[in-house]
Amino acid sequence: MSDVIGVAWFKDERTYREALDVFTDPGNMPARYEDWKALVRKQCDLIKSGGNIAIRADIDPETIAQWCNAHGFKADSQGRTAFANHVALEYQKTGQGIIIE
Repeated sequence: MSDVIGVAWFKDERTYREALDVFTDPGNMPARYEDWKALVRKQCDLIKSGGNIAIRADIDPETIAQWCNAHGFKADSQGRTAFANHVALEYQKTGQGIIIE
């Protein structure tokens, strides 16, 4: 059976830049949106080459800090990972989500 892996996702450059302003660890993220996209492409290729499913965990800069706080996380890499895992779990439960092709 394939694993479902959530991938923190930013829909566009504006969203990415706004999210960097919210995160407590922006230095752990690529400075440029294009660099983030290249990194995520590689990550998704690895996920899929292992026979797994990559699911978009769309991050909304306006609410990610609230989500993290409500679930006991900071808006940092651990919070992003927890959110992505949450989205993957919801996909497993409901079948709803966006698969990264």
